[in-house]
Amino acid sequence: MSKNLVIEHIDPFNLQLLQKFSAPCLYQSETELIYEGQIPFAGYLLLEGEIQFIKRKTIFQKILPGTLFGVSELMENRPLKFTVKILPGSKVCILDRSTVKEILKTIQSENLPNVFKEISA
Repeated sequence: MSKNLVIEHIDPFNLQLLQKFSAPCLYQSETELIYEGQIPFAGYLLLEGEIQFIKRKTIFQKILPGTLFGVSELMENRPLKFTVKILPGSKVCILDRSTVKEILKTIQSENLPNVFKEISA
């Protein structure tokens, strides 16, 4: 996996906790969430379905439900070196910058997933 992407599998407790900050969004069609070279507009918590990471028209990584990605890159203004696609029927919670800041202020740091601990340090 590329060094500039932080992907974290979220335990069931934190999965439920993070869903309280963002209503799930269901994608009806295949959609590019992030283009190669773009700084993400949000982090994503995949609840159902599949997300693919693509470089040179080749899928090099897939993530499945319960996975969080893009938060670190969003908060550190780091562009991705690949394209991210979400497949039809997939459901995600979209965590924009203000939502991430709200999560950091609301939840005690020892209860946060690792990626949040890293950006709050």
